[in-house]
Order: sequence, then C-alpha cells, then structure tokens
Amino acid sequence: MGYLVKFICAAGVVLSPAAAQASGFALREYSAAGQGNAFAGATASAEDITFMAFNPAGLTLHPGEHASAGATAILPTATFSKTRATTVLGGTIGGGTGGDGFGKAALAPSVFYSRQMSENVFAGASLTVPFGLATNYDPDWVGRYHSIKSDIRTYNFNPVIAFKATPQLSLGGGVQVAYTRGVLSNAVDFGTLDIANFSNANGGVATQNDGLATSEGDALSVGYNFGLLWQFRPDTRVGFAYRSMLHSRLEGSASFNNSTVGNAISGSSGAFVKTGNKAELNLPESASLGIHHEVSPRLAVMAEAAWTAWSRVKELRVDFDNSAQSDNVTRSNWHNTMFLAVGATYKANDKWLLRAGVAYDESPIPNATRTPRVPDEDRTWISIGARYQVASGATLDFGYTHIFFKDASLSLTTADTNNNLRGNLSGSYTVSADILAVHYNQNF
Repeated sequence: MGYLVKFICAAGVVLSPAAAQASGFALREYSAAGQGNAFAGATASAEDITFMAFNPAGLTLHPGEHASAGATAILPTATFSKTRATTVLGGTIGGGTGGDGFGKAALAPSVFYSRQMSENVFAGASLTVPFGLATNYDPDWVGRYHSIKSDIRTYNFNPVIAFKATPQLSLGGGVQVAYTRGVLSNAVDFGTLDIANFSNANGGVATQNDGLATSEGDALSVGYNFGLLWQFRPDTRVGFAYRSMLHSRLEGSASFNNSTVGNAISGSSGAFVKTGNKAELNLPESASLGIHHEVSPRLAVMAEAAWTAWSRVKELRVDFDNSAQSDNVTRSNWHNTMFLAVGATYKANDKWLLRAGVAYDESPIPNATRTPRVPDEDRTWISIGARYQVASGATLDFGYTHIFFKDASLSLTTADTNNNLRGNLSGSYTVSADILAVHYNQNF
C-alpha cells in the first residue's frame, strides 16, 4: 500500500492540462504500450496494468503487485487561414491569424497501481486526464470575439476491482471520481454593441473599443466503469468495456475588463460586472470492443472499435448570476463518433517488443458549429512503439504517433443570434500532431 501512496502523491505534482488528441476534447493517451499500437486491442490486450484504464477486467492477467508511471507529450501544429471576418453591421474585423493558439505543446501524465488481493480478486487504481483542451490565441486575432483562451481539464481517480469468474472469464468495475476545471475567455466588441443597441450613445467605434470577458469554474463529478475479458481460446481473447457519462456542473465567477465605452455601457445596463456563473458540461459515456490474437509466440495482432456519445454536447451555456447579463451560449449539436484501429506486436528477442498500428478517429463536430475553441476534424493515426526489458520485473514502454487531420472549415455567422456580438468568421484550419509517450512499469 505504501507504493500506492507514493504514486498518488507523484501524480498530484505532475498532472497538467493537455490538448485533446482524441476526437472532441477527449484523451486516450494513458498508456505508452497502447500508444504503440494506436490503441488497437486496448480493451483486450491487457499487456500491462496501464490497460486497466481501458478495461479493468484485464487486471486478472497481472498477479502480484505492480506500479506504472509515465507521460505523453502532445505536440500539435496548426495554422488558420481567414476568408471572412465581419461584424453584425457588416464592418471588417481586423487582426492576425491567432499565432500558435491551437499549437500549444501539452503533457498528459498517468499513474497506475495494482495488487492481487486473493487467488481470484485483484484491485487497482489509476490517475489519468481523460478530457483536456488548451487553446490560447493572440488577444488581437481576427477571431477574438469567438475565443481567446479555452482551458478545460479533467483529472480522474479510478479505483477498480477485477474478479476471475472462471478460468476464461474475468469481470471488472470501478468508480470514477473526476475533478473538472474550465477557463474560457473572449474579447467583447463594445463598439459594435454601442452602435447596434445604444444608438452610439457612448461614442463607440466598431472593433475599436474591445473589452475582455473571462469565465471560470470547477466541479466534482462521480461515475463508474466496468468491463469483461473473455479468453475463449488459448491464443485469443476479446474485451468489452464501458465508461459512464460524467455530469459536471461547473460553478465559479465571471470577470470583465472593460474599455471606456464598455464601462459606460455597464453603468447604464448593469451588465459586464463581476458575477458568479455556472455551466453544465456533460463528459460523454463510451463503449469499446477489442480483440487480441496471438498468431505465434512472437507475433500478436489486435483490433479495436470504440463508440463515444458526443451527442451529449448540445451547447455550451454560461449562466450568470447577474440577471442583467445575458447567458453566453455557443451551439454545438455534436454527434456520436466511432474510433477504429488495427495493430500488431512482434517479440524481437527477450529484451525487445516492437509495435505498430493505424487508426481512424471520427470528429463529433458538424461544419456548421465548429468554433475556434475546438477546431476539430476527422483524423488518421499512424503509430509505432517498443518495450524494453530494463531488468527483471522492470520495463520501459515507448510510443510515437503522427496524426493527420482533415482540414477543418469554419463558418460562423450572425444568422445564429448567439453570434451577433461575435460577428461572422469563416476560414479553415490545417492541423497535424505528433505524440510521444513513455511509461516505466515495475513488478514487485
């Protein structure tokens, strides 16, 4: 138990926000071993205890006591090309392309511990970052009224129990205790607001009297997960796993850094002053099915299909305690997605395992509601990896993935009245990402 305490303490130091590299703003990057196969067979392979994050039933393949710690570096690159940016009144919105706002490097650490409690009962726990988003654009960029900063992160503590029901069938389940924190900011076009709503009573000039609005909040939510692992042949096993939705009600505060025109509008309307706020955020449930087949003592092949209920995300609504402040609403209307992957592992010798995999990851975001906060699109993964036997009971796993994104088009208009103050914004993103993962595994 002392090892568990040490690993939990370590996780509290290293957990940090991450840029999402699964669809939406989800993260799969819990395991360097899984990374090497593009997470093909993640619910069935159970090569080490990091796979408990995908299927807790896999713990029954790891007798004794184990610990694992590692991190994944996510290195995206992105460029935005503008085609149109105008206010609701038709004036041009100037500004740059945002800098490297969607190209911020990020770190996604994870920590695991397991112990065999009896002949057929196994217990474990993990600390992971299953959801994360980090974009931070230049404050004067052309899309500033839609987004400047978006920082959403979820830290998930997941204790689990696994039970070997028969020699072939294992069952597992656990509780998710998740802490989510979010920070959202955008510029406010007080000049256009003054002209459109106050007959220019305060001398506003469109796009020239900007302020800054920042909303932040946090929440604790509880869910569950379960899985089964069936070894229906000595060389083949299948796994099924499910993670419940995490419903988060973020509560915090909103602050406004107003221009002179903004202060005048605030004084007459009672809006744009510091106030409490809250937002509902549904972190979606998912179900996955995997297969792992040993072709020979040296070669194994695997495949995975995973479904995520992103249709839970209908809108992002920030509700302000100040009754004079209108809700800040962003339509989403996301749809459910599929992730499909195939991979292979080859045992080169007693020291080295080599891995490879490819995957297709569907984006949940319709073209009509894509925003600069999450400029996501469908992507293809190409992965390689390796395991090195450092010493008896100690291994190092490495994984590398390059992700090819489809170009993501952006077409936000004031036909959606929620964009009246944000303006029209159209263009496209060109995005790619490199992911590097490493995990150290120790058997005691």
